[in-house]
Amino acid sequence: MPTDRADVSFEPVAERHLPMLLAWLSEPHVRQWWGDPDVELGLIREGCSTGEVDGFVFHLAGEPAGYIQSWIPSQYDEEPWAKDLSSDTPGVDIFVGPPEMTGKGVAALALRAFAGRLFEKGAARIVIDPDAGNRRAVRAYAKAGFVPFAEWIDESGRTLLMELTRTEFERNS
Repeated sequence: MPTDRADVSFEPVAERHLPMLLAWLSEPHVRQWWGDPDVELGLIREGCSTGEVDGFVFHLAGEPAGYIQSWIPSQYDEEPWAKDLSSDTPGVDIFVGPPEMTGKGVAALALRAFAGRLFEKGAARIVIDPDAGNRRAVRAYAKAGFVPFAEWIDESGRTLLMELTRTEFERNS
């Protein structure tokens, strides 16, 4: 497994990626947390085409390894936990696609490389909102440098809110 952020590259989502994304979204390790594959693929496609999200297929050493996107949580009323975030604080979502790549540090590596890109574009803080029960994701995000700052509990469950600041990122780079 690649262990250097330089091994990670990002390719904007294009129509030709959709079958691969659907296959990944259909994998049990992704579907458990992302939901219905057809619905999620539609949201990715629409979000990327409207600019609501910046979605990418990420590659490790040239091989497609997963999906990552940034978005602005404060723009969504359906995310009440985000109402106090500034409009320049991006949120990030990620999944590792191929099951054989899970549990190997791939998500943390890709997330760290993606965070570097967001900080280069001027973000001072990045947030991520895993389901608190998704221990694998929480561990990966912590490994990438994210720390919990709050919890949100509603009818859909418990969300752990985590952040990475530019200062912390630079301190640990």
